[in-house]
Amino acid sequence: MNRLQSALDFIESISNEVDVDAMLDRLRRVVGQFGFDSFLLTGVPDPGRRIDGYIMLSGWNESWLERYVSQDYVQIDPIARRLQSATDPFTWSDAIQGRELAPDARRVMAEAADIGMCDGLCVPLYDLDGRRSVLSLASQSIDLSPADKGVLHLVAMYAQNRIHDMVGSNAGRRAVRPALSPRERECLQWTAAGKTSWEIAAILCLSQSTTDGYIASATRKLGAANRTQAVAEGIRRGIIH
Repeated sequence: MNRLQSALDFIESISNEVDVDAMLDRLRRVVGQFGFDSFLLTGVPDPGRRIDGYIMLSGWNESWLERYVSQDYVQIDPIARRLQSATDPFTWSDAIQGRELAPDARRVMAEAADIGMCDGLCVPLYDLDGRRSVLSLASQSIDLSPADKGVLHLVAMYAQNRIHDMVGSNAGRRAVRPALSPRERECLQWTAAGKTSWEIAAILCLSQSTTDGYIASATRKLGAANRTQAVAEGIRRGIIH
């Protein structure tokens, strides 16, 4: 099956999709046809804002996603910085070519490369309200024609639109779950068991400040006012038990 046909099949298959896991699997398969084994569909936060709560679909390595979010790498990621002004698809290598990166920016890129995310393609997207999002695709290496980039732009637009429709519908509200990282879920689960931050930190071999950060992040993503409400919302949505 050629790449264009795979993309068209994807677009047709998601037209009535209401399950986020099925959506994730369909997107993973179609971008795999273009050589990508990792992806993230997310809103683009304004400078200084965390990425928590903006993530729509994650096909990233879970430990990398957890590290990226917990360390607030979006503030130093040179690719994220390029997204603040980009309107057309661009490769990661093009975004940093000829630029003198700060040490922390080099560290983010090096850590991503260590898990096989050596290069990638970012497809900037905009909704009707002017809000920015992106489909960021990654792999060991990429080999894309201009036509391939156009097809992936189409895939990204339809994926974004379908996710927005899912969130805006009753079915979508039931299906779409907040993108809590494994550590956020774990900390919230221990909170539900009545453990304090100090106790959770000892159990998970974390610092108390890191533990508090995970719980605060989970609370924001769930739209809760405090950790008690976050636990209740997590249980209601089936994220924890």
